[in-house]
Amino acid sequence: MEKDTICAISTPLGISGIGIVRLSGNDTFKIVEEIFVPGKDPFKKKKFNIEEIPSHTIHYGHIVDNGKVIDEVLLTIMKKPKTYTREDMAEINCHGGIIPLKEVLNLCIKKGARLAYPGEFTKRAFLNGRIDLTQAESILEIVNSKTEASLEIGIKKLKGSLSNFISEIREKIFDILVNIEAKINFPEEEDVERYNFDIKNELENISQKIEEFLSRANKGKIIQTGINVAIVGSPNVGKSSLLNAFLKEERAIVTEIPGTTRDAITEVVNIKGIPVNIIDTAGIREAKNKIEKIGVEKAINWMKKAEINILILDGSRKLNEYDYKLIENIKEKPYIVVINKIDLPEKIEIDKVKNMIDEDKIVMASIKNQLGIDKIENKLWEIIYSGYGEIKKDAIYLNLRQEKKINMVKLFIEQAQKEDMPEVIAECLKNSLNEIDELTGNRFSDKVLDEIFSNFCIGK
Repeated sequence: MEKDTICAISTPLGISGIGIVRLSGNDTFKIVEEIFVPGKDPFKKKKFNIEEIPSHTIHYGHIVDNGKVIDEVLLTIMKKPKTYTREDMAEINCHGGIIPLKEVLNLCIKKGARLAYPGEFTKRAFLNGRIDLTQAESILEIVNSKTEASLEIGIKKLKGSLSNFISEIREKIFDILVNIEAKINFPEEEDVERYNFDIKNELENISQKIEEFLSRANKGKIIQTGINVAIVGSPNVGKSSLLNAFLKEERAIVTEIPGTTRDAITEVVNIKGIPVNIIDTAGIREAKNKIEKIGVEKAINWMKKAEINILILDGSRKLNEYDYKLIENIKEKPYIVVINKIDLPEKIEIDKVKNMIDEDKIVMASIKNQLGIDKIENKLWEIIYSGYGEIKKDAIYLNLRQEKKINMVKLFIEQAQKEDMPEVIAECLKNSLNEIDELTGNRFSDKVLDEIFSNFCIGK
């Protein structure tokens, strides 16, 4: 299967300046030579011998099919092994648009290539030894980055920040295992007590290194996936206005009619490098119809799921029964209470609010007039900082698969520390090495690869 020549559109379909059709495989250059005419005149057939031209060069010309000009293009030639897949590759830079891209793609397929599967270019880079499995996964993380900080983590991971750490741990475990195997085979040549003491110390050092690494990874997870923050409150208190204020655009419809928001709206806001997923929920009140009831239920569910809640109260009216219930429920996890509409005459029982919650959590605001927005953002950052500490540049992101594998390595190391028999310790260490090899892809199953690369787009 991996010997096939594959092709795909590597840019989003739609109107744009350029669109790229990418090819990889043994027949890439044969196909390109059949469809590409170099130079200004597409009808003046010129010999285009790729063997004679240097790698990583760009050539102007046209894609032609039986005398019909498909598009005017720039062709990039990349010869193996110094390519993304370590195979011969070509990228055809077409005019952006659905028709020219599809025409060029179909012509490549007609000439012998097949359409690539999702993530197959990156999969080939892994199978051909250019990157390990953790680096392959980091490419998807780079594509999905929400902030500059998450992009930086993804790039470091692609360059080997995780791979290097895992390689170092593997080497230490392997060295210990070699010594243990020697002890098992030549028991008379070692002092048993001293031997076990040294082994336990080395295993303890490895365990601590993994623990420190996982601590950094927890912070990296926040940078990569973000924190869910739900905006809740009664109808018409300013929830959608706050979302719009965060985004600095009119994302949510805002009217004076209560109940305008019927479903949760989610947008990502960058707060000091942390992606904060802001969820604007429906107003919580007694629902008047089935649709509104669903919206209220979703709002309550988001209150339970979010890491942080922002409760908005209308400062221009007295508290109602739903406000009281929300104030009580909001205290179950980190929260901010925004008393909105301070530009209007105050009618809210502010003393009652202060008696029910921590006064330090209250922010006075006029969201409509952009007053207090910066204070709300600062409060959010204070909560994030207090919960996760300083998010440093050495943070690293682990996806669920990677986190599970590293925790299994740690578990086997801890089991080895509890044992005294060299044979049992050796078995624990072998298990830990197996987990590391599955993490990096030195050992893998087709099922795992399919699961990982199915999340990629077709052209990557």
